[in-house]
Amino acid sequence: MGMKLRNILPLAITALLLFGCKAEEKELTADEIVYRAVAAHGGGLYDNMEVQFDFRGRHFRAKIAEGSYEYERTYEADGRLVKDLIKDDKYQRILDQREIQLKESELSSYKTATNTVIYFALLPFNLDNPVVNRQLMRPVDIKGEPYHKVEITYGKNGGGKDFENVYVYWVHQEKFTIDYLAYSFNINGGGVRFREAYNARMVNGIRFQDYINYTIDKDFPAQELDYAFVTDQLKELSRIDLDHIQVNLLSAK
Repeated sequence: MGMKLRNILPLAITALLLFGCKAEEKELTADEIVYRAVAAHGGGLYDNMEVQFDFRGRHFRAKIAEGSYEYERTYEADGRLVKDLIKDDKYQRILDQREIQLKESELSSYKTATNTVIYFALLPFNLDNPVVNRQLMRPVDIKGEPYHKVEITYGKNGGGKDFENVYVYWVHQEKFTIDYLAYSFNINGGGVRFREAYNARMVNGIRFQDYINYTIDKDFPAQELDYAFVTDQLKELSRIDLDHIQVNLLSAK
């Protein structure tokens, strides 16, 4: 009997220790969750790459290399080739290969239209940037799956004229994929959007997703749109589909 007890005790103590370690496992911070999401979607490949895709009849190109970036949108209008080019925050509009001068309001509108499409297409690229403010919210379940919930704001130093916008990302607790996102905006009267990812695919190591785009009353808080989604309060507004995606990985210098 004594021999059996001596054999059982070490196993019991080990089990208790393992259980205790698991119970005391440190909760991930908002920063750690975002870092893991970036890694799951592309990680270090984001730092040196050139991406091209088509969206709603317009061609987009994003080149990121050694800390610099170049965003481009091209399309035809009235038989003329239009190119919007952003290089490290400097914007140009080129019409039939000649730069044209724009009013400040036009410049801001075209730059935002180019930057916004590429921003969402490349998510979560740049969410780990030091200028981003990340705040952990309560975890939730959506469609039976567990999610971390992270609020993102940029502040005046990193958000430009839209610094008051609020973004919320639902990150799968095991896969660290961003399966849902929401945001509020103030332009054109303001509003909120909720996006559900689908058609996820890897292209040369980078994860891309299409989205079902939902809306609701503009006064509904972006942070609570997961509740509106699971209770069927949202209205489908559009589909965000990326076509003909190409990824060229660049060699670091």
